[in-house]
Amino acid sequence: MRRITIILINFVLFFISLFLFSLLINAELSKNNEKISWIVGKWRSEFSGKVVWPSIPTMTFGEELNIQEAPMAGTSGVQFLNWSARAWSHSTKDHFHDEWGFITVEPNGNATLMTAGNNGFTTYEVGEVTRNKMILTLKDIGRISFSRDLPVEDLRRTFIKHDDTYMEQILEMRTATHPRLGYLEHTRVVYTKIV
Repeated sequence: MRRITIILINFVLFFISLFLFSLLINAELSKNNEKISWIVGKWRSEFSGKVVWPSIPTMTFGEELNIQEAPMAGTSGVQFLNWSARAWSHSTKDHFHDEWGFITVEPNGNATLMTAGNNGFTTYEVGEVTRNKMILTLKDIGRISFSRDLPVEDLRRTFIKHDDTYMEQILEMRTATHPRLGYLEHTRVVYTKIV
């Protein structure tokens, strides 16, 4: 019994140490990244996301978006914020996709987002940040050779902070077949800030 108690105490102390360590490494936003302080946090939508595209059925989805401070990279002097997103079907709860990456604001004021997803895509997006709005456009995309999705040729991602509680993301794109020019809206989701 005493051995189990010691193991439990050590287990609790280990997690307390991890928690305290995480508080120590929590970083403040760099001067450049203060422009996107409004997007930092954990955002979630249970069912307000909507997927539309000519070649797939319209559906609703949930998504959790997590953007958090990260320590300054000592070698580059640039602070990238950690980015993660997870989406699922609202009706079936099937997992859609995950994205991981980094976002930062350049000294010239433009934001840069780099993502890698479990759908076989990597993106490099750059765009303008204004008060409570950010519009990113695709600069480069990579994809695995055996992806079954239509090749994405262009993409525009818009974030709009409506107030301290709600933020909206609109994703527009162009593939090899739709549309010939410009963008078509692919997804729209309204998040609630949970942290």
